[in-house]
Amino acid sequence: MTETQKGVLTLIKSAINEESYPLPEGFSINEAYDFIIKHRVMMPAYDGAVRCGISKNEPAMQKLFKIYVNGMMKSEKQLEAVNKIYAAFDENKIDYLPLKGCNMKYLYPKPELRAMGDADILIKEEQIPFTESVLEKLGYKEVDDMDHHSAWHSDSLHLEIHRRPFSIANTEFFEYFGDGWKFGENAGNHRYKFSVETEFLHLLTHFAVHCRTGGIGIRHVADFYVYKKAVPNLDKNYVLQELEKLNLKKLYWNLEKLLEAWFENGEMDEGTKALSDFILSGGDWGSYSNAFLSMEARSKREETEDYSKIKSLLKIIFQPLSLMKVKYTKLQKYPVLLPFYWVKRWLEVLFFRRRNIKRKADMLKNYDSEKIREYKKMLNETGIDCGNK
Repeated sequence: MTETQKGVLTLIKSAINEESYPLPEGFSINEAYDFIIKHRVMMPAYDGAVRCGISKNEPAMQKLFKIYVNGMMKSEKQLEAVNKIYAAFDENKIDYLPLKGCNMKYLYPKPELRAMGDADILIKEEQIPFTESVLEKLGYKEVDDMDHHSAWHSDSLHLEIHRRPFSIANTEFFEYFGDGWKFGENAGNHRYKFSVETEFLHLLTHFAVHCRTGGIGIRHVADFYVYKKAVPNLDKNYVLQELEKLNLKKLYWNLEKLLEAWFENGEMDEGTKALSDFILSGGDWGSYSNAFLSMEARSKREETEDYSKIKSLLKIIFQPLSLMKVKYTKLQKYPVLLPFYWVKRWLEVLFFRRRNIKRKADMLKNYDSEKIREYKKMLNETGIDCGNK
């Protein structure tokens, strides 16, 4: 871990604990600026920097201050919009269960310290059509539809309405959580919640999904630090019992040690160091190269390098039904339309995503079997693993 990375983690710890901690010798907020932006931790980094006595006259501090003010206003608009949605759902007798950022923002000392890209709300499948009409009346427009959620947008908020917590593509997680409602507890009126243990399991499982598909950033690790402080009486025995079913026990222990190493001056072992390097080397949602390596590492068969490259090229061109029906939900009912949707996808790529295809081709040209083996080893050491059980 570099001194810059250690310094940024110290800033985040200072913001979360509302205290000042000594920064590494020679730490420069100006040199750390790009790393802060890459991991989208501008709000806690600025708050922590002020607490640690970094001059507001530093160029990076001036830029971060502008981001902080805008972020504070955005956060207020988001929460106001979310509360209007809750009120509309209560009024229209729609059962709803807020997930992830909607809840995490309130566990931080100040809601604006926790950036929220979108609000996630779980709705019962049978109430989805009525939910959509309510959202349209509130001024939201549907912008995407996948197998486990649809995305909606307004000037104030990007919203994801979940039919289930996880996609059917994440087999073991989908099997465990189902539609999520067996874990729901009434929280008053038509609002529901998970128990603190189930909420923790959901956060960790979501963390694992992103680790497996390309990575995740500092912001999401900070969530667990905040959660542990907010819920000190978490039933660890129950959590460990359920993590056994989810095949996430090893990742959990590495994450526990990572929190101690990052925020409590703890020591790292081999698995924790691998997890730390993996997270710090990417950005807020990992990296494109890791996403590509993950796709290859999750292949169950050992193959020759040439065969594997040919297969990967075909996979890019002809995505399997299991992936295609996540993007194109009509295929869930009509799988016979797969060739038509391949053509549709090619046209979308040709006109809108040529750069992505070029990047994939470049990755394919440069990776070798040794890189895949090293990446697979890292996934196993950290407990992220290579795919479903």
